[in-house]
Parts: sequence; C-alpha cells; structure tokens
Amino acid sequence: MFRILIGVIILAIVIYAGILIYQQYLIRRLKGINQKREALTIDELGASVDQVRAMSLTGKTLEEVTQLAADFSDLKENRLPRLEQQVNEAINNAKQYRMLNAQGEAKKATASLEVAEQAIQKIEDRIAELKKIDAQHKQAVKTLEAKYQSLRKTLLAKNFMYGDAIDGLETQLGQLEDDNDHFREVTSKGDHEEAAKLLEQLQSDTDHLDEMLKAIPPLVANLETEFPTQVKELTQGENELSADGYQFPVTDLKDQIAALPAEISRSKELLAKLDVAAVKQADTSLSTKIDHFYDLMQKEMVAKTKVTKNLDYLSKFINHAKNQNTLLMRELERLNTNYTLDHKELETTREFAEQLRNIETTYQKDVENIHSNEAVYTEVDAHQTRQTHDLTQIEKQQQEINDSVAGLAKEEQQADQNLQQFEFQLHSIRREVENLNLPGASKAYLDYYQVVSDEIDKLADDMDQVQINMEDITKQLIMIQSDLDSLTEKTNDLIDSAQLAEQLIQYANRYRMTHDEVAKASQEAQRLFDEDYDYPKSLETIATVLDEVEPGSYKRLEDRYYKSKKSADEKHADEEPEEK
Repeated sequence: MFRILIGVIILAIVIYAGILIYQQYLIRRLKGINQKREALTIDELGASVDQVRAMSLTGKTLEEVTQLAADFSDLKENRLPRLEQQVNEAINNAKQYRMLNAQGEAKKATASLEVAEQAIQKIEDRIAELKKIDAQHKQAVKTLEAKYQSLRKTLLAKNFMYGDAIDGLETQLGQLEDDNDHFREVTSKGDHEEAAKLLEQLQSDTDHLDEMLKAIPPLVANLETEFPTQVKELTQGENELSADGYQFPVTDLKDQIAALPAEISRSKELLAKLDVAAVKQADTSLSTKIDHFYDLMQKEMVAKTKVTKNLDYLSKFINHAKNQNTLLMRELERLNTNYTLDHKELETTREFAEQLRNIETTYQKDVENIHSNEAVYTEVDAHQTRQTHDLTQIEKQQQEINDSVAGLAKEEQQADQNLQQFEFQLHSIRREVENLNLPGASKAYLDYYQVVSDEIDKLADDMDQVQINMEDITKQLIMIQSDLDSLTEKTNDLIDSAQLAEQLIQYANRYRMTHDEVAKASQEAQRLFDEDYDYPKSLETIATVLDEVEPGSYKRLEDRYYKSKKSADEKHADEEPEEK
C-alpha cells in the first residue's frame, strides 16, 4: 500500500512538472508573437500612406489610394490591437493553467500575425508601385516633351525635305502636341491608370512620326530629283539609240519610259496621304524598272560591238566548216565502196551538213537585219555565241570521223599480211606433224585444227569481198591469233608426248625379257600409240612402269629430250636469217 502511494506521488510530480514545462513553452511562444507584433513597421507604413495621400490623385488611382488608407486604418486600429489582446489573454490563461484555452488562442494569434504581416507587405508593395508609376509618368512627360520639341524642330527647319508630305506631317505634329498636353494634364492630376493608357498610344504615335521623318526625305529626293533626272536620261538615250538603228527586246520601250512620270505622280499622291509603306513599294518598283531600262540599253550597245567584231570571223568559220564537210563527205563516199562504215559516219556527216545550212541561214538573216536596222543586237549576240559553240563541236566531230576512217586502207594491208602469216603458221604446223610419220592424231586435235583452218578460210573470204568490214576483220584477227596460239601449244604437246613415248618404249625393250610388268606395259603403250593415237596416255603408261623398275629413268630421258630439242631450235634460229 505504501509503495502504491509513493508511485502516485511520483506520477503527480511528473505530471505537474510537465504542465509547468508546457506552460513556460506557451508563454515564451506568445511573448515571441507579441515581440513580432511590436516590431511591425506600422509607423513607417503610416508615413508612407500619408505621403501617397498627399499626392494630387484623381480617377481610379485616387480610389485605390483611398482603399489603401482604409486598409491601413483597419490594420492599425483593429487588427493589431485585437492581436495584442489575443496574446495577453492567452498568456493569462497559460498562467492560470488553462492550457487548452491558451493553446487555442496561441494558434489564433499566430494566424492573425501572419495576416497582419501579409497586409503590411501588400500595402508596402502597392505604395512602392504607385511611387514608381508616378515617377515614370513624370519622367515620360519630360521625355515625350523633349522628343516632341525635337520632331517639331526637325520639321520646321527642314520642311523642304518632305515635299508633298509636309502638310500631313504638320497635322500629325499638331495632333501629337494635343495628345502630349492631355497626357501631361492627366499625369499632373495623378490619374496614373488613365495616364498609363494614354502613354502607350502616345509613345507609339511619337515613334511612328519619328520613323516617317527619317524615311520620307530619301523618298522625296528620288521623286523630286533622282527619278525625273533618270527618266530624262532614259528618254534621251532611247531617242538617240533608236535614231542610230538600235532595236530592243522590249518593243514598247519608248511607251514604258513615257509612263514613268505618271508613276512618279502617283507616288507623290500617296506621299501626301502619308502612306509611306506604299510609297516605299512604289519607290522600289520604279528603281527596278529604271535600272532595267538602263541595262537594256547598255546591253544593246555592248552587244553591237561584239556582234560587229564577230561577223567576219563567223563567216570564215562557217565556210571552213562547210568545206570540211564537203571533203569529208567525198572521202566517206569513196571509202564506202570498199569498206563497211559501221558507225553511221555518212549519216552523221549529212546531219552536220544540214546543221551548217541552218547556221548559215540564221547568220545571213542576222546580217540582213543589221543592214536594215532591224536587228536586236543582244539576240544576234546570243545567236553568234550558239553558232560558235555548234561550229566548234561540228568541226571537232568531223575531225574525229575523218581520223577514224583515215587508216582503213592501212588496216586492210596489215590484215592481209596477218592472213598470210596465219596461213603459213597453219601449214608449218601440219608439215611438222606429218614429218613425224605418226600413225595418226586424236579426233579432238584434228577437230581443233579444222576449226582454226575454217576460221582462216573465212577471213580470207571476207578479205576478198568488194566491200570490207574492217571492224569485223579486226575481231576475226584477234580470235584467230588466240586460236592459233592454242593450236601451236596443242601441237607441241602432241609432238613431245609422241617422241618421248617412242623413246621410252624403245628404252623399255631392255627390261621386257626380265620383267613381265615392263613387257605388259610396253605392249599397252604401243597399242595406245598405234591404235588410239593417245600419245600422252601411252607416255604415262610406259613411264610409270620404267620408274618402278629403274627409278629416275623417265626424268633422265625427258631432260635429255628437251635439251636436245632446245639445241635444235637454237640452231634453226641461227640458220634462218641465212636462208632468207
């Protein structure tokens, strides 16, 4: 029982201690809120409000400042005193241990403090903004006044630079002065909201007038001085060139130049209405037209010099190309009786003749127009440039044709020599094989020999025609040479195989009585030699068995054979010049 009592006492002490600690926490918190309340710049804010109220304000700006004053008064007389009362009551409740009431009032006081701080900040921000706007508008009055005076001074001092636009500009300047006066009046009354609306439009109108004062003088200079002078020069130039026999690609050039003064007058009318954008567009159009007319005349004068200089040169060029064409045509017609012209040389040369006739016709027409003062020299210059190009190409291609057929006779002679050489080679091959007195030759070899022989016969027949196709002859020559080379190689293989087989069969006789396999192989090799004419197979059959009986014998006999053959070939080569 005693222990329970002790526990209750300790628990009561802990609870009491907790209440005391929380009481002190609430009191410190409430005192902090009160310190923040006392630190609010309410006196400085009041001075600022009084300062704004002292301004001469009207309109919606005055209504806004009145509302600011009311908000400040409510803050000072109601919200802040009520906040102070809330804090004091909460502190009293905390001291009397009414913790729940104190806690609730502390939350309300914190919220009220935040609202008060936000209200103060809002009033301060708006006051700063009003002061800034007031300063800006007063500065704008000074700036716009200075800008207006500058524009007025420019317009009065240099009114001669604005031509037909002067009346409209002076009217706009007068309207700008009235708008400035109105803006100054609204600003002085403090109606800043209305002043802000006027300021934007006034700045736009001032800038627009400034831009026109800068843009118009060069336009006036063109309309009053530059364009009229150029039109006069163009008119005089066109008259003089026409009198000298010039023609122009533009048939109504005189009328187009004569229409320019009316365009200048229309631009002046637009300028009087201050339609600067339209005047600029018209100015660009006039400049482009005038430059174009100058360019037309200049090109005709330059072209006349070139055309006159080239007349004699082109005449000689045309005659030279025609003469070349005539000579080439004669040569091709002569060659066409003996040779086949596979690349349309005659047709192409006839087309060149037609082109040359067309070129000459155009040239003569241009000459006639020049003599009758009907020529447009830029067009004639274009004709001459094209004619020079075409004549150069025609002469080049005619020369290429001439070069391509110039060697036909020489090619025929060379082909005939090659044919004789082929026939001699084929005869030599046949004689060389026949001199061996072989029992025969394989069907494959004889067929290949016959193919080459037929090819040579066909070449001889084609060479004997009245009209020779040298391109086809050349292809046959290449093919026959290749086939003859192959036939020569096949013939050498046949001769070597046959002679080596004969030598090895004879050499094998020494072993026939002592070696049955040699006797059998010799018999088979002789059969292949005499009946099948398969000399390589015959050589292989006897060589294989000899190498088994006498290793290295085939290689020794083969080396001796080729050494002997080489010596014979060299001796024949040395004796051949003497025979010739």
